Amino acid sequence: MVQINRRDFAKGAMGLFGWGMFAGGFGGCSLLSKRSGPNLVFGIVSDIHIRLDRKDGKDTFAGAEMFRKTLEWFRDQGVDGVTISGDLADCGFVEELEEVGRVWRSVFPDDKAPDGRHVERLFVYGNHDWEGFKYGNAGKNMFGDDYAPHTIHADLAAAWKKAFGEEYAPIWRKEVKGYTFVGAHWIADKCRLREEVGVPQTPDWFKENGNTIDPSKPFFYLQHPPPKNTCHGPLLWGRDDGRLTKTLSQYRNAIAITGHSHASLTLERAIWQGTFTAIDASSLSYTGGECADLHPYWRENDNTGENESADNAKKIMRRLYTRDGHQGLLARVYDDCIVFERRDFESMSQLAEDWVVPLPAKDPMQFSFEARVEGSVPPQFPVGAELAARITTGKNRGGWGVKSEDRRVLEVTIPVANRQGCGRVIDYAVEISGKAGGIDRKFAFAEGYHRSPESNVANKPLVFLVDADLLESKGDLLIKVSPRNGFGVAGEPLGYRLPAIDEKPKNEV
Repeated sequence: MVQINRRDFAKGAMGLFGWGMFAGGFGGCSLLSKRSGPNLVFGIVSDIHIRLDRKDGKDTFAGAEMFRKTLEWFRDQGVDGVTISGDLADCGFVEELEEVGRVWRSVFPDDKAPDGRHVERLFVYGNHDWEGFKYGNAGKNMFGDDYAPHTIHADLAAAWKKAFGEEYAPIWRKEVKGYTFVGAHWIADKCRLREEVGVPQTPDWFKENGNTIDPSKPFFYLQHPPPKNTCHGPLLWGRDDGRLTKTLSQYRNAIAITGHSHASLTLERAIWQGTFTAIDASSLSYTGGECADLHPYWRENDNTGENESADNAKKIMRRLYTRDGHQGLLARVYDDCIVFERRDFESMSQLAEDWVVPLPAKDPMQFSFEARVEGSVPPQFPVGAELAARITTGKNRGGWGVKSEDRRVLEVTIPVANRQGCGRVIDYAVEISGKAGGIDRKFAFAEGYHRSPESNVANKPLVFLVDADLLESKGDLLIKVSPRNGFGVAGEPLGYRLPAIDEKPKNEV
């Protein structure tokens, strides 16, 4: 993995172009820049979900050490601020919010780095801060009937002041080294999963204040739900109801940084450009596993389906483990570009190639999906790689009125697609055709798609499982598996023929 920092542009560009790895390209950024450093550096995380655990009279906070480790890394990179796009407190307790403040002060006492420079807190509330005490009856389970005084929701302003020592405003504006940040707290309604309301006051704020933002520089807007029809496309879990997209479409220099979805930053659609720029910042707490981007198809190891509960209960594969996904970004702002470095904070390594966003934004927008799909490089299996397949037995997931029971299972072992000289594998497309008729198309996330490509988990073969009796394909089976990148662009497939029992299996390219 080549780490692409601004200081490395000149020496690293040729290698990256040769590999064909870089998703966004360098258009608009000067490779020959002589400047010694960026104008602004800031850390980006979301959904840190600090969670109170009270046992035997002692309080501990899940997620606090990961948050501390991340802040320490940001500190060592010389950040001028840190953004959190909501869900600071997992259960919406004041005690959790106070822990966020304590961890912050342990790394940045008096909001200062060790060299004395000011480091700005750029935080907003999310739905868990607003109503997390309702989820699973968390408030009552922790504090009994007298839980209300412990909730942030009881007094948003008082909780904010208690945790961070600053006055609360539903929408705030801060200037950091000449760049504008606007943050809007979730204050409106319950979590709806899609068409979120979240922040209804944003349009009015921009009507009153938008003309005071410098149009010659990028500005950064923070809220919890992602703007509709931007990052990850129209089917993203947790998107808002469209009001932010409509509002920011008037500001070509706007960069929205949001959270809520927990979708992985390894998915190249996590950054979008159209009438403005949007970044879905994933989660420092855990990576989500539900994606609806394949509609009407669904991955066998995620949680989405047209009839989600019943369809998932019939699947053989369990949801892929992604609780070890702790992701974020570091932004370095220059006159001619912004470099967004994607980080895996579990392994403290680079998560994926940097996104280099040219400034000012020009048509065609470089990070539009259309432009990057056409130029993206597909992953490829290594030379000599082979599939293995067999019919075996296993159990379906069960639940939601579907019984978990022994099933005939088609098992396909898929080797890891090579990353040297090609794009990164995110998922696999599996096509199964029957000699006696029928065809099935299935998809599954690659192991470790959400982790650094250097991690062990991202270098494990995938054991693909599907209920053999639910396949449309009949008779001898021809199985083809294609590795796909984050845009669904596929490399060359591997093939395997699963014959009748008395015949010898044959590998096919």
